Amino acid sequence: MEELRRWYAVRTHPRKEFFAKQNFENQSFRVFLPSTIRIVRHARKVKETLSPLFPGYLFLHLAKSEENWITISSTRGAIGPVRFGNYYPPVPDWFIEGLMERANEKGIIPVGMKEKYGFSPGDKVRFKGPNDTIIEGVLKALDGKDRAIILIEMLKREVEAKVPLLNLRAA
Repeated sequence: MEELRRWYAVRTHPRKEFFAKQNFENQSFRVFLPSTIRIVRHARKVKETLSPLFPGYLFLHLAKSEENWITISSTRGAIGPVRFGNYYPPVPDWFIEGLMERANEKGIIPVGMKEKYGFSPGDKVRFKGPNDTIIEGVLKALDGKDRAIILIEMLKREVEAKVPLLNLRAA
């Protein structure tokens, strides 16, 4: 009979979640690190990076015999399990299962604007302009609840335009 397993949250060093995950997997622990795609802008460049959904944390699925907190705390990249004194609270199975169900085939949990509208900042979008002309641009940001700021190329310059969010479509 297989031993009952429970999920536990483990704190990691800043920006070392993936490093800690690899080290736990090297020790044959079952690890879940919910991740998402984050858009990073720097020097007029936009790129997508894989980022933890809960920065500074990952989850281990442990049997009672594997609850060696000293080993877990000394794993490179990890700080230690979440605890309150000598109590190590398990994370409810339904919470972890809910996250796993939302993950796509690559294990990435989609969140944010892309899921709601089909595009996010940095994506090419189009909208109907005057006289039913189709105008294409790059989504810069949302401006309130119902407007978006679009960068449109005009005369070899990028110009900002505010347009109704409902008029936008992914290009």
